[in-house]
Amino acid sequence: MEPVIISRHNLLQLHAFDVERVHFRLPDGRERDYDLVQHVDAVTILPVDNLGQVHLVRQYRIGAEQELLELPAGVMDPGEEPEITAHRELREEIGKDCVEMIRLGGFYMAAGYSTEYMHVYLALNLKESPLDHDDDEFLTIVKVPVSEVLEMAQDGRLADGKSLSTLLLARHELEIRRLL
Repeated sequence: MEPVIISRHNLLQLHAFDVERVHFRLPDGRERDYDLVQHVDAVTILPVDNLGQVHLVRQYRIGAEQELLELPAGVMDPGEEPEITAHRELREEIGKDCVEMIRLGGFYMAAGYSTEYMHVYLALNLKESPLDHDDDEFLTIVKVPVSEVLEMAQDGRLADGKSLSTLLLARHELEIRRLL
């Protein structure tokens, strides 16, 4: 028997996401309720400049209750294509755009309780092209050589899940392009 969603109803509507209760039939025929976060899709970008420096952002994250170092990222606006979002987020977060935006893949952020899908890009040949930050973003840009970013992922200095996943997806492309 295939799993089947029987019903769903909205429990909560918030600024960044909604929460719904999903009544679900399990493969063995039993039924169960799950709480599901309906979250818009997003992008994460690995921006590498012509000197081999990765442009990271440091910002306070309420869930971690501390500042985290992470790759530029953000949610897609309604009707916006992922690559357009990636260009916009680069401009908002690091003040640069890129000549070459390479799709690396994607992943679900937390498929056990959220619908959010993360599209992942490698941005090369960066150029100045600033946009204003979102009014609730207080970012510090940190530039680190590509090889050091991978060390930071290994030793825990980089603890953001979407950034770690993006580095994994980017490794092959970085090797092919001799950026590692």
